[in-house]
Amino acid sequence: MSDQPVLLVVYDTGSLAPTRLAEAARRAGCALVFVLADSDHAREMVPTLETVGTVVPTAGRTEEETAAALKALDPSGIITFSEFQIGTTVRLAAALGLRYHQPADVDSITHKDRQRERFARAGVDVVRHRTVTSPEQTADALAHVGLPAIVKPVVGASSRNTRAVTSREEALAAVAEAFDASAGGPVEKAVMIEELLVGRATPAPWGDYIAVDCVADGDDVRPVFVTSKFALAEPFRERGGYGGHSVVGEEDERAVRELACRAVRALNIHGVADVEIKLTDRGPRVIEVNGRLGAWVDDLAVRSHTSDPAHVAVAAALGLPYRTPPIRTGGPIAFHYLVVPPAGARRVRAIRNVTALRRLPHVDRVAVLTEPGADVDWRIGARGNVAAVLGTAATHDELAATVAAIEKVEWIEYE
Repeated sequence: MSDQPVLLVVYDTGSLAPTRLAEAARRAGCALVFVLADSDHAREMVPTLETVGTVVPTAGRTEEETAAALKALDPSGIITFSEFQIGTTVRLAAALGLRYHQPADVDSITHKDRQRERFARAGVDVVRHRTVTSPEQTADALAHVGLPAIVKPVVGASSRNTRAVTSREEALAAVAEAFDASAGGPVEKAVMIEELLVGRATPAPWGDYIAVDCVADGDDVRPVFVTSKFALAEPFRERGGYGGHSVVGEEDERAVRELACRAVRALNIHGVADVEIKLTDRGPRVIEVNGRLGAWVDDLAVRSHTSDPAHVAVAAALGLPYRTPPIRTGGPIAFHYLVVPPAGARRVRAIRNVTALRRLPHVDRVAVLTEPGADVDWRIGARGNVAAVLGTAATHDELAATVAAIEKVEWIEYE
């Protein structure tokens, strides 16, 4: 190792590319050590990770053995960009005496029901909810929560097995399917039924919710980037987001930022966090908090010339100073639009004419995420997206026209 301070990155599927992390590390003057999760994705990424840092595998080691190996490197900070590795990162940080989320807070950060309890105690937001660990508990949960409601996993991300229900029959069916291995979708150990936060009327293609990525050092919590969202696809799937500046007004954005910071403080988060907030007729309401950087956030922030979330995340992990931006009301609008299959689709029949997508005005890149013959299933959430379309627009009108044009292109067929 060099004489540079060492940043440990617990690595798995996540929200920041290793190349961007390397750029942030160079700016911060630190060396990267990737603590490699025991997953197929992490192993596949070893050649790339080794070009920008040192790799320390965890496979075949206990966490105590991993911590001992890492302690010898005299690390100065630790972070993860993977939802699946937050718990491991918390435990390693505690063992190594590094600043990160505290062990006493990890359940509230990673479990949606515990978050709701913490928010209620802190006076941040109160939402009726119940945790269900078997279909037999659904009726009692509904009696408390009421309808309409939303059913979603207690632990998870990317809209997996998430759907709104408006009747008792829908709720019973949704919960039963989430626990049924024979149904063919992801199987949950616990789901949460909570009251549906009804968004205010919002014209297409804009969503009625918004995300704020924050950085926290004790009570000092600041917004880093606001990701405005596109309208959800049925039954409850994200279509991506955009940023630089929002179609949401400046007063509403200030309220959203303030609520996001309060939610992060309530969870005692250290470092970066992603807060999703519903825009309702009664004001903003917290949907959930993720204790890591949000998807696409760094890319959108950099392409819109708004901020540098990768640098902020690295600096916060190392205890270095960082700057956060004010509200933007002009400038380029970067977007990351997700093409999702219809809820009833089961397989990709054919892909053709992708060039028509790439030739659309304001589109810079199209990433096709599937292939002919591939299964598709709305229940797996973001892993079922079939394409990501990236670009930059000068105005919200241009962006709305681009989204409409993307949806009109006939480039994929389903069974």
